[in-house]
Order: sequence, then structure tokens, then C-alpha cells
Amino acid sequence: MSRKHTGMSWFWRYMNYLATWRTHRIAIKQLNQLTDKELLDIGIPRSDIDRMVWLKEDKTMRARGIDKNE
Repeated sequence: MSRKHTGMSWFWRYMNYLATWRTHRIAIKQLNQLTDKELLDIGIPRSDIDRMVWLKEDKTMRARGIDKNE
């Protein structure tokens, strides 16, 4: 039974990762559609878009399969 539970745990971790990745990917696409001037007006250099969207906490949490919204 623990094996089945572990399998489901991996499944839900993967599903959580996909949901997080999709949300972040949408944000990155939206920011990349802005001009350099628009980005600088909100204080984001184009080179920092990916780093700012994927915060260090997101990377750590998703690697551990932890949902920070729970």
C-alpha cells in the first residue's frame, strides 16, 4: 500500500510542477511582449524576466514537490 501511496505522491508532485510551470510560462510570455521601455518603466530589465518569474523559492519548492499555496 505504501508503494501505491508513493506513486500517487509522485504523480501529484508532477501535476503541481506542470501547473506551476504553465503559470510561470504565461507570465514570462506576457512580459516578453512588452517593449524594453515598458519593462524599464516597471523596473524589470529584459534579461531578468526569467529570474524574476522563477524565484529561488519556487525552484526549491518545486524540486521538493511542495505547494507553497497549501
